[in-house]
Amino acid sequence: MSGISPLSRDSSGYTFTVNSARHYLRRRDFLTYASQLVPAPLGSETWSLAWGYMRMFDDMLDSSSLNKEQAMELMRAEKRTVEAGFAGRLEVPKTAPVRHRWLAQFFDNERRYYSGAALKVVKDLYESAWQDVARKGVVIPQKEMDELLYKKARSFFKLYFILSGFDLRDQIDDLSYLLGMGLGMLDDVLDIQGDYEAGYVNITKDEMRTLGIDLEPEDRGFLERIIDAGYLTLRAKRIMSLLLRARRLSRVIREAPVRSLVMRLTEIFAAPILEGRLLPGQRYFFRGGRLADWILPSNESMAYKVGHRFIRLFLSYPQIRPGRFWHYAPL
Repeated sequence: MSGISPLSRDSSGYTFTVNSARHYLRRRDFLTYASQLVPAPLGSETWSLAWGYMRMFDDMLDSSSLNKEQAMELMRAEKRTVEAGFAGRLEVPKTAPVRHRWLAQFFDNERRYYSGAALKVVKDLYESAWQDVARKGVVIPQKEMDELLYKKARSFFKLYFILSGFDLRDQIDDLSYLLGMGLGMLDDVLDIQGDYEAGYVNITKDEMRTLGIDLEPEDRGFLERIIDAGYLTLRAKRIMSLLLRARRLSRVIREAPVRSLVMRLTEIFAAPILEGRLLPGQRYFFRGGRLADWILPSNESMAYKVGHRFIRLFLSYPQIRPGRFWHYAPL
């Protein structure tokens, strides 16, 4: 057999593949890593494979050393692998990049245990990657940006909720939209400097009109001028509106850990705004993450078992004082 992935779930090779994805996520930051500690084992494993692949490939595309054509060429080179996964015939050899082993195992898990329920969401994520590269160097309309974030950020959360098997009943689409759009717009603000250097322009034509400015990405002092015009405040209002709606909606979630997870995420995403840190280059982070990472063993299988046991405790503590939300101007 020429391929080594996908593998059966009870094999040592499967465990190694999953744990390599978990280790990659752990090296980035605890917030990136913590999401895989919440679901039961199958959901954790499948999400780690999916998220590890998405994060690694996105980092490759976001490299400031790639121009638009090089990024498109990278997408074209990846297309055969991804489409083989959608077709259910992806096997990867020993020489394949580790991200392809994660992808092959993800698609196999999805078909075995989720019966294709997540494939439409994954296709939206895949299409959003092409759309993201296509906007390099271009200021796009708000409608186009919202459609991109819908496919990218909203689908990210919906995929997580599906793979995790959470009981969200009729709330999965609304919660995925509110959290996804809020996070997507927040990322655009915090990453605006790095994205701009890589060729991505995160302000839309509509936002420029609202702020009363007319600039091109090549204009001198482009970022400083849009920030001085009030871009951060404009984005903050939209983000907070989405997060407040997500908090209200979380009240109907029946599973306490999932309800706590949604509340903590809204607090983590709101913290840069409420703490006056909504500035390019700032980070949102999981408070207590360093302590949790110190407690967890280096062995990723054991780390999951320990982390899954204690994650409810971490989720029970607000990341910021909840009352700070209600001091924000009505939106």
